[in-house]
Amino acid sequence: MSTEETGPDPTLPRVQMAFACEGISTDTFQRVSFNAVIEDLAAPHFPTQTVQFFAIFGFEANIPHIFSRVKVIVEGPGGSKIGEQPLPDIAFTSDRYKARLICGFPGITWPAPGRYTIKLTTGDRTFASFSVNVHQVIQLQPQPPPSPG
Repeated sequence: MSTEETGPDPTLPRVQMAFACEGISTDTFQRVSFNAVIEDLAAPHFPTQTVQFFAIFGFEANIPHIFSRVKVIVEGPGGSKIGEQPLPDIAFTSDRYKARLICGFPGITWPAPGRYTIKLTTGDRTFASFSVNVHQVIQLQPQPPPSPG
């Protein structure tokens, strides 16, 4: 049976969030803030680079489960891999049923405008993904003021 007919598999953790940002900070109470959330990227020329790029995924599990061979992959519009980070296994237990995964890339070079896909994989399976649209902005040259006349 397909997932559409039966609904999501209740034995697998549910994805609660998936997004990207440029910075992360914590306060004195260990609360996490995600800074400069990225939905789209705009650049005047390509290739362009983000100095820091974080992919954030959140999960909730109903039963104990382990994600192994975990990695985050950034793919370009044609499916070319432009970034990859292996991560430790994620274990859900009866005491720890929620998990937040923060994957940092020290810098990503975006070769061209297009739709990029950020994937969380376990083994050969994509478990969660989201996209970031990267587009070019045209910088207008400032016009000189009219000469007095």
